[in-house]
Amino acid sequence: MPLRVVVAGASGVVGRALLPQLRERGHHVTALARRADRLNELSADEVVAVDLLEPDALRIQLRRCAPDVVIDQTSAFGAADPQEALRRTAKLRERGCKNLLDAAVAAGARRFIAQGMTAAYRAHGHDVLDEESPLWIDAPGAWGELVRALASMEEELFTRSGIEGVSLRYGALYGPDTQYAPGGDVHARVVGSELPLVGDGVGLTSFTHVEDAAGVILELLEGGDPGAYNVVDNEPAESCEWLPAYARMAGAPAPVALTLEQAQSQLDWLTVHQLTEQRGATNFRLRETLGWKPTWPSWREGFAALFGLWPS
Repeated sequence: MPLRVVVAGASGVVGRALLPQLRERGHHVTALARRADRLNELSADEVVAVDLLEPDALRIQLRRCAPDVVIDQTSAFGAADPQEALRRTAKLRERGCKNLLDAAVAAGARRFIAQGMTAAYRAHGHDVLDEESPLWIDAPGAWGELVRALASMEEELFTRSGIEGVSLRYGALYGPDTQYAPGGDVHARVVGSELPLVGDGVGLTSFTHVEDAAGVILELLEGGDPGAYNVVDNEPAESCEWLPAYARMAGAPAPVALTLEQAQSQLDWLTVHQLTEQRGATNFRLRETLGWKPTWPSWREGFAALFGLWPS
């Protein structure tokens, strides 16, 4: 049955993949974007410029739209300053998402789908983590601010009466227009030999292609229980595995090797953590409850497609 769907963060990498698929399935789509200069880029039935940090304007727009489902895909991870990106994204999770949730409930929406992240899990041994694993709410610095904001957002989402709340915890998002694509930040760092192998390189990353992120949203518009879902591929990868493979596909020099001590003096804390301690996540809940299978089951094929080495 066609639904009325509102998508916030519609100009982001997941939003741009999602909008045309929603329309192809006959849903009426209202795209929300903060910047008016991005509106002409979006494939939607209507496009509205509104800031999630302005609750009154948000309520007016959602009441007018009368959505069945509201989807929040906002983030500030494209900001040039990494610390500013973390803090702005924390504000969007803590305040922006809650404002949107308030407006969705007031407008009578039945379901709200938010964006989480598997990188927020507390690292534990060598485990691959599921949705019951604790979030790292006492992490240091701006990263800790973001994780606490995410935890607060999810608690509000899962306990709010009158609406079904879903949080999609993505892995490292990759695909067209992401930081892993040519011209993106990770690509530039690898090509410039600025992203090294650190120590044993045992930090695990779970990857999520933007097409798979959008595909899960489509499946959860009406189906599936409320709650958290890890949206990741089938193959969490240690940095000693995925980073050299990515460099080869990108035609970049092999990553340099640093000791942990060298890395701690040359790199930011979060990068060192991701390369050495971070844990991957399992998509078991999605596969078992929805029968979901990722279109891109491994980052290997997905990375290759980015560089024209695999059928896209």
